[in-house]
Amino acid sequence: MSSQVSKPRGTKRLIIAGGATLAIGALVTAAAFTDFANLNLGNGTDDSGIGGNNRFNIQVVGTDAAGNPVPGTWQEANTPEGVNVNVPGADSITPGETVSVEIPFRNESPRLTADIQFDLQDRPGKTSDAGIAAALRYTVELDGAALITDAPQASVTDLVLGEYLTGEEGTLKLSISLPDQGSEAANNALQAQVSYVQAHFDASSITP
Repeated sequence: MSSQVSKPRGTKRLIIAGGATLAIGALVTAAAFTDFANLNLGNGTDDSGIGGNNRFNIQVVGTDAAGNPVPGTWQEANTPEGVNVNVPGADSITPGETVSVEIPFRNESPRLTADIQFDLQDRPGKTSDAGIAAALRYTVELDGAALITDAPQASVTDLVLGEYLTGEEGTLKLSISLPDQGSEAANNALQAQVSYVQAHFDASSITP
């Protein structure tokens, strides 16, 4: 007659109960309180970020199809080729004459101040006749005050127009003279000669 060994039921229940206790303990350990904070970097307004208002831009007076300045309008003119501007009488200037044009300009940047300078430079892709290029004289006025008077083109460089806050404007007057060369022969030698000159506004930004 075989004997049967019965397993103690109480021990099995203890193991199961112990396992259940460990599982609950793990769940309690993994749980924690959480929190976070986010700050949007910019100027403190809802739509701002890093950049955006760092656009830097100066403009000069707009011109019509014939190159005539149109006061109250603005354009970029920010290509090496530039934009044509009509200086009345410039193409037919004769010895002893002076022609001029007024050129408004402004700082159109949203926030940045503009430090603006002015130069005369050779027009890209064009070659001036040496005689008339050397003979011409230039006077530059800023809002009625002379910056340089009766100067050759090479001397009209790095003229300081000043610092302009956003939206501020100025008016530059450029006068071009062809002096009498002292003799009929010298004057006649300039006939049909052309000087190709470009007015150049150069600006650097200043953080307000």
